[in-house]
Amino acid sequence: MRPRQQPVTGASPYPPPVYAVPEDRTTVPPAGVLWWAGITLLVGVAMGVAWWLGAPAGFLYGDELQPSTWLLRDLTLAALGLVAGLVLGGIVAARMDAPGLVPRVVTVVAGSALGSLAAVLVGEGLALLFGPHGTEDSPGSEFLLHSPGAAAIWPATVALVIFVVSLSSLARTRRG
Repeated sequence: MRPRQQPVTGASPYPPPVYAVPEDRTTVPPAGVLWWAGITLLVGVAMGVAWWLGAPAGFLYGDELQPSTWLLRDLTLAALGLVAGLVLGGIVAARMDAPGLVPRVVTVVAGSALGSLAAVLVGEGLALLFGPHGTEDSPGSEFLLHSPGAAAIWPATVALVIFVVSLSSLARTRRG
């Protein structure tokens, strides 16, 4: 239990006493965690729309009946995840000295996993509603993610960027 602090008083009773409150720089307010979770989910939804629109054999580009485009469809999502991971990981890594690093990192990595899942669900949902639908004669022609590892690229990239920056920062402080 903290010892009770005495008010700082002056010669007059006005202004009222001011208590010295130590600044807590170790936690992040819940709004900050919710903000990061919301950003990653929003990026995931935008990434799903971009994947559905721009992937080969997607809505705007390519033929869904060509088997040569099916791998490229999954690689498009992986490339979008790589870019999102580099950007979000870089933003978090740039603020390593800010308070509440651990909750922020956990939220961004977990939010990236949820955002990646949202991207897959949004892309596949839009394809289910608006096409391309594929054909029953050609299994694999429907717009679905056939390589689940492509969805793991985004959270893995965020974690790797933060790890590398933390490691280099630690090495720099040990040398200097």
